[in-house]
Amino acid sequence: MQYVFEIFYLVLIAVIISFTIFFYIFSRRAPKKHDTGLKDELTQSADKHGMHRNERSWLYFLLAVVLLGNLVTLSPLIPSANYGLWTQSTPVMTINIQVENYHFIMPQQPVIIPVGKVVEFVVVSYDVTYGFGVFRKDGTMVFQMQVVPEPYKNTLKWIFDEPGFYDVRSTEYSGPQNPFMYVANAIEVEE
Repeated sequence: MQYVFEIFYLVLIAVIISFTIFFYIFSRRAPKKHDTGLKDELTQSADKHGMHRNERSWLYFLLAVVLLGNLVTLSPLIPSANYGLWTQSTPVMTINIQVENYHFIMPQQPVIIPVGKVVEFVVVSYDVTYGFGVFRKDGTMVFQMQVVPEPYKNTLKWIFDEPGFYDVRSTEYSGPQNPFMYVANAIEVEE
């Protein structure tokens, strides 16, 4: 479901950009020299109202599309927005993870998490910026966040829907050891 909304949002952005370019190109064409009557009418209309009626219509359309697109992406239908903005329950557990010298330091291995409950990840880096990504066994990403060095504590709330084992790996290039930042079966989600 999340992929559908992400694709929708990208298509929406592409449509907005296309319409903006189209509107700019075709609304700024100067009238032909023999159409002096049309030119005078357009000039008078713009002078009276500030914008031509067609320009106002496009502006309102684009504003409506932008507003609708942002409302959809902030809606509870998107998992990250749901957990971050709409889920008011406190996490059943907080998992503190440290990252230093190209290693994830897990509190235990595997970290056991209940399925269907809100959990909070707090990840702290002690040297450089890393990525913290949780992946399914088939290699697809569940979520990821950028881990900025301390004093900042990087937090993310999540609900795991499916039981099983999950891997952790870095999703941000941080140096030559980055490809080795991988912890197999770092998380176990139990029913």
